[in-house]
Amino acid sequence: MQILIKAKDYELWNLVTKGPYVPMTIIDGKVVKKTEEQYTQEDYARHSKNYKAMHILYCGLDANEYNHICACESTKKIWDKLVMTYEGTSQVREMKINMFIHQYELFKMQPDVTIKKMFTCFTDITNNLKSLGKTYTNKELVRKFFDAF
Repeated sequence: MQILIKAKDYELWNLVTKGPYVPMTIIDGKVVKKTEEQYTQEDYARHSKNYKAMHILYCGLDANEYNHICACESTKKIWDKLVMTYEGTSQVREMKINMFIHQYELFKMQPDVTIKKMFTCFTDITNNLKSLGKTYTNKELVRKFFDAF
């Protein structure tokens, strides 16, 4: 999802990670949110990018996931909810990393398993680790895979 949003428009990804653009103005020396009547064409263009990013996220979710995030008002809130749902808190994330490291370390060739299935299983483990921030060099991965025989 991250790559899709960045490929569409990198500014959209900034909205996902930092929050939506809020048009502001200065009144009596104070910075306040603009009313819609005060928006310029640039304000409308920048403000609408949040909805473009939300649309991309909506299209990438199934009906069940959509129901969890449909009340969110910004891409940042949607993304934060999805991260919490799929990665969990830092403690849950650490537990997942430890579980996948354990699977990685115990990875061995099983009887009656083809090399293709074995490689798919190995790739699933390493991709899960990578998505959680734990990476290995190509040299380490190749060595581990061939040591499994």
